[in-house]
Amino acid sequence: MMIATAPVIEPMAARHIDIVRAIDARCYSSPWGSATWRNELSENTRWHVVARLGDEVIGHAGLLIALDEVHVTTVAVHPDHQGAGHATRMVLHLLDHARAIGGGSATLEVRAQARRTQRLYARFGFTPAGVRQRYYTNPSDDAIIMWLHELQSPEVGERLEAVRRDLEGEPS
Repeated sequence: MMIATAPVIEPMAARHIDIVRAIDARCYSSPWGSATWRNELSENTRWHVVARLGDEVIGHAGLLIALDEVHVTTVAVHPDHQGAGHATRMVLHLLDHARAIGGGSATLEVRAQARRTQRLYARFGFTPAGVRQRYYTNPSDDAIIMWLHELQSPEVGERLEAVRRDLEGEPS
């Protein structure tokens, strides 16, 4: 397995909005506008990060925090940097943050046709729990609702450590 250079993952700031929107334009059929991003960054119930290689922002990810639940709202990696483990690193960062703030469970939606993305989330222990029919547009697709329960459990902690070791090229 080739080990990719790990990006720096840091909190997203207003100065990142334009580049994040450019990444989203390449990754999503209905990207968020600048006003939505400004609102996301102003809410204390949101946690957004960017992944950076040198000075280049290559991806971003975010959470919505509601009591003891977190909802993964977005994970995007610029197409030129996909397949190098950057999305995995960002999801790991989000789940570490969720555990640090006492999160009990995590949820998300993923396109039914996005099998690779579903495998990414399954690696962390997310399991399918339902379907939102025709949730996505351009193209139309169902959303698979996935959950990861017991975020504070030793089992989830061990799974996250195994993912971290795998990313670092260490034996599990």
